[in-house]
Amino acid sequence: MSPLRQAIIALAFLSVIWGYNWITMKQAMLDAGPLNFSAFRFGIGGLALIPAIFFLKQSFGIPRRDWRTLALLSLLLVVNFGFVMTALIVGGAGKISVLVYTMPFWGLILARVVLHERLKRWQWWAVALAFIGQVVLIDPFHQQRNVLSSVLAVLAGFLWAASVIVVKNMQHRASVPMVTLTFWQTSVAAIGFALAGLIVPQKSITWTPLLVWCIFYSAVIATSVAWLLFYYALKRMPASLAGLSTLATPVFGVLFGWAILGERPTGLEATGMGLIGVALATLALVPVALKRFDPS
Repeated sequence: MSPLRQAIIALAFLSVIWGYNWITMKQAMLDAGPLNFSAFRFGIGGLALIPAIFFLKQSFGIPRRDWRTLALLSLLLVVNFGFVMTALIVGGAGKISVLVYTMPFWGLILARVVLHERLKRWQWWAVALAFIGQVVLIDPFHQQRNVLSSVLAVLAGFLWAASVIVVKNMQHRASVPMVTLTFWQTSVAAIGFALAGLIVPQKSITWTPLLVWCIFYSAVIATSVAWLLFYYALKRMPASLAGLSTLATPVFGVLFGWAILGERPTGLEATGMGLIGVALATLALVPVALKRFDPS
């Protein structure tokens, strides 16, 4: 089997894993508050990354000049997943996953503002299409109960994009392995979630087999195993192609939400999801097509 085919298979498994993780996070809210669940998830997830660091022969060290950046990334992770978990309490897992995965859309805008990267005309069309899809999917004029969850999901996608910009700036200064950065980011974030859980009132934990499974899946499979799959694929294919895996994740999130939780999208929601899907596919596929057909 060729390395590219191996990478494609790894990304297929990765998309399914991350897609189903939206269901586990939604189900976990039945027995735990969002902060407590996130503390367990990222604490155990960070510990589960230790064997991966040894396996990949990476260092645990972070240069002192990057500690402030690490603190910022951890803060963004805490606020990001705080928004995600809160949104999942009220909103549907599939719909929330689509809104959060508008991260590439926000990344383009932030890269233009912060990094002064110019956008091509087709990228502006994709941005406009994604924005229209968000408005349709949120539907602020109806279902007022779900508007807050949708807005929180959009903000989570924005914060995710902001963290990507921070990481990109960090990589210009130092070559910190992403698995090492993820280990420290999740570990620090786990402490932040634990402290926030002591201050902010939330639902007390009821230990059930379902909650234990949700924590195990999110921490070990969706964090440690998923990152190993991503790095496995990244070694065997271009980074631009590996990034396409993010497009399949919300699709599986919607399908799993429909099959397991009975979250059947309405016509309006399906339209909004479709517009966002087309916009994100455009952002990902057009560069690949242009590169393939570039005569130079």
